[in-house]
Amino acid sequence: MNAASPASRSHDEVIVELLRADPAFTPEYLAAALDEASEPGGHAALLAALRHVAEALVSCHG
Repeated sequence: MNAASPASRSHDEVIVELLRADPAFTPEYLAAALDEASEPGGHAALLAALRHVAEALVSCHG
């Protein structure tokens, strides 16, 4: 079996896929990450959110 099963996909892959499928979700996703940036671990989560959005945009427009 060459394709990854849904259970073996990473969180990052799923988020990028969701952002690709529904670009209108991007502002809400980033706003939530920005709201949580001051929480413990929030900076890392914000950077991950930015990376997810960038990956989704590159795959759509690249």
